[in-house]
Amino acid sequence: MASTASSLCRRKQQPPALSRSGLKARDALVLDHLPLADAIALATARRLFPLVEREDLIQVAREALVRSAPRCRAGEPAGPYLRRCITGALQHHLRDRVRLVRISRREHEKGTYPLGHISLDATANGEPCLLDELAAPEAEPAISEAVNGLALEQLVEQLPAAQATALRLTVLEGLSLRAAAAQLQISPMAVQRAQKKALATLRQQLGGGG
Repeated sequence: MASTASSLCRRKQQPPALSRSGLKARDALVLDHLPLADAIALATARRLFPLVEREDLIQVAREALVRSAPRCRAGEPAGPYLRRCITGALQHHLRDRVRLVRISRREHEKGTYPLGHISLDATANGEPCLLDELAAPEAEPAISEAVNGLALEQLVEQLPAAQATALRLTVLEGLSLRAAAAQLQISPMAVQRAQKKALATLRQQLGGGG
């Protein structure tokens, strides 16, 4: 009986099927307002970086656009209504799926916080900390083939200073994130971010995209 009641409830919550003309109207609205959905998602991603994934927010925004488009009223501008729907969907996603509260490292290392995790700097039972075990990423084929060539050095020289230095220390010299951070007197996470940006730029340029 309970399963029957829940299935009936789900049927009531499902929106009515759209006619062919309704589908065409919905698709037209979605295509027209897809840049709006992406812009709202990207603005949210930039504001909350690095706590959220940009691709996740884009997906949430586009799904909200598709769901909300059939509810637009004829003769009224669709943009303001769709903007509210997309923004609301993103806010619900952030509330339900993303941890936006930063917890201090001291609280994380206690291990009692319900959303806690092990700090990369923490050590236990004489074991090395996780940060020391993070190896530099393996270079992709296009990068490894040019690693000793002049072309790669010229590309590295064109990178911002922080990215170029992080790349040289972690990839070309093979230092760990912690060792590179000690040399640069910055945090290991800052080294990792600079390293990822540098590798992304080189990947694009060596692949002919830059």
